[in-house]
Amino acid sequence: MNWDCIIIGGGPAGTTVASLLLKYRPNTSVLIIESGAFPRFHTGESLVTEINLILDEMGVFEAINEAGFVRKFGATFVWGEDRTPAELIFADLERPNTPAVGTAYSWHVERARYDAILLDHAEQLGATVRRQEAVTGLLKNGEQVVGVTTASGETHSARFVVDATGQSGLCGSLSDREMDPRLKNMASFAYFRGFQFDDDLNGPPGESRALIVSHAAGWSWLFPIRDDIVSVGTVRAIAAQQADTERTPLEVIQAAIDASPELSRVLSDATPVLDDPERLPSRHVRDFSYTSRTIHSPGLLRTGDAAGFVDPILSVGCFLSQFTARLLAYALNTVLSDDSVDEERILSAYAAHVTDTLSAFRELTYFYYGFNGHVDEWWQLANDLVRDTTFWEAVSDRQAFLQFATGFAANSSAFREANTLFDLEFLVGMFNQQRAEAAPLEPKVPRLQDNQRIQLKGPVELTKSAVPIDGKGRMAPSLRVRVSTADGSQAEGAMKRFHIPPSMAPLLDLMSDPHTLTELSERMIRTLGVPDTQREAVGRYTKAIVQHLVRRGWAQTH
Repeated sequence: MNWDCIIIGGGPAGTTVASLLLKYRPNTSVLIIESGAFPRFHTGESLVTEINLILDEMGVFEAINEAGFVRKFGATFVWGEDRTPAELIFADLERPNTPAVGTAYSWHVERARYDAILLDHAEQLGATVRRQEAVTGLLKNGEQVVGVTTASGETHSARFVVDATGQSGLCGSLSDREMDPRLKNMASFAYFRGFQFDDDLNGPPGESRALIVSHAAGWSWLFPIRDDIVSVGTVRAIAAQQADTERTPLEVIQAAIDASPELSRVLSDATPVLDDPERLPSRHVRDFSYTSRTIHSPGLLRTGDAAGFVDPILSVGCFLSQFTARLLAYALNTVLSDDSVDEERILSAYAAHVTDTLSAFRELTYFYYGFNGHVDEWWQLANDLVRDTTFWEAVSDRQAFLQFATGFAANSSAFREANTLFDLEFLVGMFNQQRAEAAPLEPKVPRLQDNQRIQLKGPVELTKSAVPIDGKGRMAPSLRVRVSTADGSQAEGAMKRFHIPPSMAPLLDLMSDPHTLTELSERMIRTLGVPDTQREAVGRYTKAIVQHLVRRGWAQTH
């Protein structure tokens, strides 16, 4: 059989691609090949709330919500020189729109059960699942991947092959990964029974929070995955781990507990889980921050941890896997459903979005490893990244940090803007909604006046790209904007998602010379030929783009 899509790996990334592709294109033929026997152990049990929206879109939110997982309402950070616990409460996030499902809590999940629920759901939607079947090679026609071979000797051909094999890698993909030189760390983890809740550290019973505690060599985590069992881990530089290679993971964890007043408080009566070695093992895991150099190649797409992974300080591992998988499902649906679309444009845009997202979370992670900073400084950096992500001007530092720590900055603010849909009616309506619902705080950059003359600081580069259309399962063409400036304000670490509708390209041409906001708006209104009822809205949208360029340092006023 010639499949539309073969997905290698039945974890959260693979099942998200399958579920959303089948939701938006039910006649898609999808084969999932999973080498393991489910349920099977996996790390990464703590989820952030923006994953709720992805699960709801997949149609599996209720199943997860009713599975009995421990609910997670936020996180507590004890970091740097100031050891005062800093709370991060998910419900405090000020959202510009009402989500389809609740986002006041997520869950601490047992990944064996969580992954099994997602795989069963994809199968129920129509995916064919081959369990305990290993892929041993890729079939190629020249440079184009056209299928796979399995350990049983079978061959399967497909229009697209998706590598969702996680950190284990597929057919030599480990050599394709660019390891982060600043995050060469090792995690050691184990499980304990008999922990206690502490209101200041991990929340009261029924309102648990993840506990993140820094120490001289790195940081440790603690969160419950059952009512009586807690996951405890510590992250250190590999160099520190190599200094005591004789210690077992449990010994490393115990040393971290003994050195931390906070962990010792919560675990004062706890004992290691030793009677469940298969499902809850203690382990070392190393080198887990990387990005694949080829997220997209002819016929082959990588997603989830196969595409890249970031140090788990914000517990966004599962979210990033399913977020990138959601983008891929949208891209594949777009290409499979319309032969006239530019396949290279859509799939390359997917790869760029993945790289940008990983880069932004990595940028924030670097700052964490300064150890001696205060939490307020993290929040300020998060705000810088968020301002490079969205048109919103009015967001506090704490809210910006919440946007990152819940996954909102990646899943929502980057794309739920005026420029996410490119038919004019929606563009205008979405823009008005966003501006009306933004928090009424003072912007960090003074609002431009209509009579001010604005000009780009350097040559502009417009690249053909595409952005996902929320809830529609497809990608829409866009233009990715980059401006080269003499002062180097083309930030490399931030989420470089500044996309405009193709119809707005003339605005960037106009801005090569000084024009007032009024002049730019009037010229764009005439260029787009909008009716009188939409003139004001298009004018405001034009001004928002110009303001954003100024805020980024890509345009100057005269």
